Amino acid sequence: MEICCEIDRMVRHPDLRGRYEAHEPRKEVVEALKAIGEEMTVVIVFGFWCRDSVRIVPEVLKALSEADNPNLQVLAATVPLEETDDLPIDVGGISVRRFPTIVFVRGRYRTTEEIQAGVPEEARFVEQSLDAARLPA
Repeated sequence: MEICCEIDRMVRHPDLRGRYEAHEPRKEVVEALKAIGEEMTVVIVFGFWCRDSVRIVPEVLKALSEADNPNLQVLAATVPLEETDDLPIDVGGISVRRFPTIVFVRGRYRTTEEIQAGVPEEARFVEQSLDAARLPA
């Protein structure tokens, strides 16, 4: 599993770049992300082998990039297909069964290992893009 936290670095991958550049995030999603007033970490767990991941992750990254909210820390974990044989997978304290999974947790974490099991999740999106109505206020 590889962990990254820089959106610019993540979207250099050829499977993500084109969709990232072409995507126009919904205004209400960007505004909801901008409005998050406390520190949160957005954990994105995905696989390049997963069609949903390749479709959804660039959209999420573009919305986060356009929101440009300094309160949001992004951690992305790419999971190789062979690591999905024994589900669920634990990424830090976050349990994942399907891909992509995007989780918002309160606090700023530099690595997924810092996130303890049982940490309260403020929002979880599984195999779907962000929905402004479900984002943390």
